[in-house]
Amino acid sequence: MRGRIIHYNGTDGKGLISANQRQIPFEISHWRSEIAPAINQVVDLVLDGDTPTSVTRVTDDVLLKEKATDLAGKLGAAGGAALHSLRDAAPGNISQAPTGALQRLGKPLLIAHGIFAFSALMLPFLSINPLGFGGRSFTLGGLSAASEAMGTSVGGALWVWLAILSILLPVFWRNRLAWLALLFPILATVKPALDLALAASKATSALGDSFESRLQRQIVEQLIDAIQIGSGAWVCVLAAIVIGAIGLKRVLLPPTA
Repeated sequence: MRGRIIHYNGTDGKGLISANQRQIPFEISHWRSEIAPAINQVVDLVLDGDTPTSVTRVTDDVLLKEKATDLAGKLGAAGGAALHSLRDAAPGNISQAPTGALQRLGKPLLIAHGIFAFSALMLPFLSINPLGFGGRSFTLGGLSAASEAMGTSVGGALWVWLAILSILLPVFWRNRLAWLALLFPILATVKPALDLALAASKATSALGDSFESRLQRQIVEQLIDAIQIGSGAWVCVLAAIVIGAIGLKRVLLPPTA
């Protein structure tokens, strides 16, 4: 059975797991992983009646593979249905348009864009852990939910979806300037850092030299230090650079296809 740890006390080694709309208590003696239990960890548990006999942490790579498989299945089903309907509806050689579009974009761009979309929507972009206990992680597409936790806007889903959909503009607008749309992934990736830097600058510049002002400045600095960069940020940056480089190259040297 798959569940998630919603409470754990390291002092007495007892906690609660939420699974199948139930709260199941467990103890450290049931734990079967090398890493200590923590809140929000996904676990596999084996029950004997209502009592767990073993609780095992589900590793991040397993979760990512499951999410990737699920996403691939959804995209595959949706994409297959869309292509099938387009093929049935299109007369004559118009049905070859999807193939022509794929050839125009090219395999390197499609791969880089797919990696960017997956990392932006699925991988942790940053996490906020101000007290050192079970912080929250946010994807690039979910950073709008982090605004409330940080007291400032750190991006929204609109920029991310514009970046993901930017690959369609060169397909429908056959102008070499359309390839500039491939710079959107870079903008969507760096915007949160710019928002955070601007918010920190405003917060510190508005403070004076009084004791209360110095204390508030320290609080702002501690909040900034509590931000941790996730793996999704690095993957998004690398993929966005590749996409942007391809876009700039095609503006200067547009493909003949």
